[in-house]
Amino acid sequence: MQRRATIGTIEPNRNRAARVGRERREVERFESLVGELSAAMARAPANAVDSEIESWLGKICRALDLDRSAVYERDAPGEPVRTTHIWRRANFPPFPRNYDPGKLVEKTTNWIMAGNQLTFSRPSDIPAELADARRFVERYGPKASAVIPMWAGGRVIGAASFGKFRSAREWPPEILDHLALAVRLFGSAIERKQSVTAIRAARAELRTASRRNVMSELVASLSHEINQPLGAILSNLGGLARLLTQGNPEPAMALEAVNNAIEDTKRTAEIVRRIRLMFKKHVEHKTSIDIGALVNEVVKLTAGEAAIRKISVQMEVSPPVRRVIGDHIELQQCVLNLLMNAFDAIAEAGSDRRGVTIKIAPEKTGWVGVSVCDSGAGIDPAVASRLFEPFVTTKSEGMGLGLLVTRSIVESHGGRIWATPNPDGGATFTFTLPVVERKRASVSRRAD
Repeated sequence: MQRRATIGTIEPNRNRAARVGRERREVERFESLVGELSAAMARAPANAVDSEIESWLGKICRALDLDRSAVYERDAPGEPVRTTHIWRRANFPPFPRNYDPGKLVEKTTNWIMAGNQLTFSRPSDIPAELADARRFVERYGPKASAVIPMWAGGRVIGAASFGKFRSAREWPPEILDHLALAVRLFGSAIERKQSVTAIRAARAELRTASRRNVMSELVASLSHEINQPLGAILSNLGGLARLLTQGNPEPAMALEAVNNAIEDTKRTAEIVRRIRLMFKKHVEHKTSIDIGALVNEVVKLTAGEAAIRKISVQMEVSPPVRRVIGDHIELQQCVLNLLMNAFDAIAEAGSDRRGVTIKIAPEKTGWVGVSVCDSGAGIDPAVASRLFEPFVTTKSEGMGLGLLVTRSIVESHGGRIWATPNPDGGATFTFTLPVVERKRASVSRRAD
């Protein structure tokens, strides 16, 4: 009897020691994982925060042998709580269709969004006052769960849930502490992403407002300047029409009306010419230009923007390419317009393929072609034939003037510009420039 009692006492102690050892190893592993999570969230740019969170939900669940997890966000107090990130093991139940925690478990959601934490190792542990949570768990599982409020900036901006469906599970205090830290790291990254998004939206709104103001002032100025000579032309032509209907009894008056109309037409043309000159920032000065070096300058100028957007830019220059004749500043503007359009196309497409290739190659005898190839969404067929017309754009916030300006510059250099869709998606914009005659190029280089 004594021996059996001794054995009976030793076995539970051994089991308890083994369990404590397993828990300690789990805590240590999870502590290390949360350290990696902290570094990853700090490194993640704003546009990669969402994918990082979903990836780390999976890593946390695998580390703690859990089956499903989710992150919920609320834009502001009083706003609805929505599910934004989900991870689950294969063959485990998804969330209910059209899952809305604010409606399905309203009381529990409000309680958690007030900063409270809900954990249960088995459904019977759920407090009686959270009856809606009990009903949800009875209907949809899980058998154990931890729901933790997500803090950022001194307020609760959401929550994260971690559940196990196969069996009950204990939640040691150390594990819960590290889970709370992981959720807080998610909150900080989401807050940073929202801040960057808000800043970009504000900048975009300011740019749009600025463009509208400029266009409004331009249109008002055009209307004021042009309406005067147009009114005079109409008046003169009206008088001429009356004379004609009367058999033109006064030829001298009719001739004067015609001459006045001609002069007012010239005045209108002069007004348009002056307005065009207003937008010329410098006197055009065409010289011999190394087009490869010029394009490389623009690529370097936009390297920061490309890095922020995670877009790679490659240059391909064919060896036979010679120097071209053109205005250095205007040609830089051409390349810059096309390159920024390519960046915008890739950003709006949201594709994993994020590359731009600039090719410089002989186009035909006496000409060089510069092509900007992007991996964006391509050209909308509805506007494909009108891309270079004023106020035609494929951008959500574009004004449709960039390609018009680019075409004007290219054509002033004697070249032409066109766009073609890429077979694998995206588009290529190409423009041509005249090469420098060999004798003239050598003289220009000696002058330099």
